[in-house]
Amino acid sequence: MPPDIEIIVGTYEEFLLGYQLVAPEDAAQDKRQLKQTFADKSHAGSIKSVAVQGPWVASGGSDDRIFIYDMRTRKQAQILLSHAGTVNTLVFSPDLTHLLSGSADGHMIATRVGSWTTEGDWRKAHAGQPVSHISCHPSSKLALSLGGDLVLNTWNLVKGRVAYKTNLKSKRTLGSIPECLSWSTNGDYFTLSGPLLLEVWDIKSANVVRRAKTPSKPICVGWLNEDDCLVGLENGSIAWLSLKDETEAAPKVISAHEARVKDLAYLNGYLATVSSSGELKVWETNEEKRELEEIASTSIDCRPTSLGLLDLSQFGNARPQEQRIKVEAKPKGQAGSSEAAKPAAPRGFVTIEYEQDEQQETKVAATHKSKNKQKQQKQKPKQPAPQESSEETDSEEEEDDSDDSFEDSDASSAEETRKRRPQKRKQPHASFSSKRKQTKKK
Repeated sequence: MPPDIEIIVGTYEEFLLGYQLVAPEDAAQDKRQLKQTFADKSHAGSIKSVAVQGPWVASGGSDDRIFIYDMRTRKQAQILLSHAGTVNTLVFSPDLTHLLSGSADGHMIATRVGSWTTEGDWRKAHAGQPVSHISCHPSSKLALSLGGDLVLNTWNLVKGRVAYKTNLKSKRTLGSIPECLSWSTNGDYFTLSGPLLLEVWDIKSANVVRRAKTPSKPICVGWLNEDDCLVGLENGSIAWLSLKDETEAAPKVISAHEARVKDLAYLNGYLATVSSSGELKVWETNEEKRELEEIASTSIDCRPTSLGLLDLSQFGNARPQEQRIKVEAKPKGQAGSSEAAKPAAPRGFVTIEYEQDEQQETKVAATHKSKNKQKQQKQKPKQPAPQESSEETDSEEEEDDSDDSFEDSDASSAEETRKRRPQKRKQPHASFSSKRKQTKKK
């Protein structure tokens, strides 16, 4: 039976891809197959970071936005617009209470999971420089962050402030841009990498306990357990480093890809790696022999940037299947069809308000107020009755008038009717002549 994992891959081409392991179609084949489960293109720029924890998947990109997906329903749950720069790093706290994000705008933000409200915003987490890496401690009480100021910050997440800082400018072995910041599974160690070096730091003593040289530049790190970690290298190999070995022992190097290993992730005995050429592989790990056995591979036809693993066993037997976005055509009426067309399902909509709309609303409100005032004035007994535009009402008013009104001349009556009649009447002379005929008959 294939392992219950789903591989989430972010790409430069703005796609967020999902892959699952399935049994081979041919029973004679030993290797399993990787089948694409979804392809989402919500970002308007390349995806820079991906975080997976529990049922949640988060992706951050160069469009300054963070998209949240609920994999229980396999729908987009939220869009976060809290950053004003490229989202370089994302990580969920292990207790699944917060999402930590770092951006090129220098902000480090803690967002509450579920309500997706901002509960902490450190505007100058690294002296205004971009935040490049964040790693959360397994206890969810501490976090480490790296930035453009070459300072390693240790955060107290309970109090929401920096506990202490470590200046890495004097660490020449780490080079100008330290990378590969990652906690071990028990939280006793964390890693930092330089051009051709990987260092393992002890959190208790705040010193380096292991310094291993690598044949190529380290790109990414993933911990298997509290002692072993795997390092993806620029030459496409994977270095197996164990703290059980002697201090000066070289790590075991395993050939994995032809291009550099862009990212890797480990879950439940399986390792997923992706190269910069778009080659995705799944390995079964043997910790005793320190070996990797390839069980599946495919090409994603994109340039990957980050990778994460989703545990499908948390969803029980309801294993998500392949889902594609379908656009259904509108039903067309047919003469011989007996079934009536079903009403379309309600769809969401977005309203965008502009200043012009507000100005129009104020004008409409003003006109309503003026009309109400006119109605109140007309209802007063002292005010004259409102003018009516129809010819019948005008004739009735003339009958109720005194006899003196009939003795007026034609010219005076014409002027009065012109004054009393609205200006929009198109044929005032025709209506005037009809009135004269009525008066003559009387």
